[in-house]
Amino acid sequence: MKSRQEVIEAFAELPEDVTTRDIAGATGRGVPGVQNWITHDKTFPGESAPPKGRTKYRNKAEVLKWYLKQPFAGDDRLGPRAMGQTARQVQPELERMNIKELAEVLGVTPAAVRHHITANQPGECADPFPAAGDDGKRSWPQVRSWLLRHDDPLPEPGDAGTRDWTEVRGWLLRNAEDGQEQPDAEGLTLGQLDLIERARAAKAAGVKIPAEWLSEVLGIEDTRQVSRLLRGAPAQKRPARLRPTALARSFGLTLSQVKHFERTYVARSYEDPFPGKDENAARDVEEVRAWLARNNKVPADS
Repeated sequence: MKSRQEVIEAFAELPEDVTTRDIAGATGRGVPGVQNWITHDKTFPGESAPPKGRTKYRNKAEVLKWYLKQPFAGDDRLGPRAMGQTARQVQPELERMNIKELAEVLGVTPAAVRHHITANQPGECADPFPAAGDDGKRSWPQVRSWLLRHDDPLPEPGDAGTRDWTEVRGWLLRNAEDGQEQPDAEGLTLGQLDLIERARAAKAAGVKIPAEWLSEVLGIEDTRQVSRLLRGAPAQKRPARLRPTALARSFGLTLSQVKHFERTYVARSYEDPFPGKDENAARDVEEVRAWLARNNKVPADS
């Protein structure tokens, strides 16, 4: 979720009449979450111009005014840009942290961290939030680099559809000098780790990075070691069904939140109940993902 000021700045760039997708982009929410506001909040501004096909338009000034009145738009809500500024300054003792520990280091609520985890899932965005290990903890250098990248995104392609290597190289090296006296277990500094993370993100976006150049910058002669660092841990296949604790971890929720959804959103009293569990107390991951999106649960708790 974006900070209050970031939302105001984003709306300033929009046309007078905005679409649901425009609103989602400006607020940092998903399209299903905005649709949930439209459907379930009677105070949400109505249409301001004739629709074009299935696309409907609303006055941006009225939408922004509505948004800024909502509890989740308070000044204490930090977006990835503000969190990135904090990440650059802090020097946490732990290299791997759970959600609560990350929140304490970044000066935000655990819900704010959970929002970014849920809103940036693998397969749903080009640069997903770093994944947690089996212990539920995430690498601080990876989280730090992710936040810095969202403050300083990969340069866009030019008119020819390709990115200028000089610009990309400058972007890759932006933080290369950080943490020169704080090497990790492999002897890599924070700046080198950020370079590796940026190289991964750039490769995922289709950028070809010369292995020899990367080896030289990192000071690693063996290009096979560089390739191993770029690959990182092997991707894990997402389970189709998960039990409550693993389900909560997968979506950046707490176990108590999952249990609350289970107890509160039941079929006898709610038209869109929380997905049911099987005989092993496991739920379908994609059904839960869709339910969270429809009901805007994580953003609402941020």
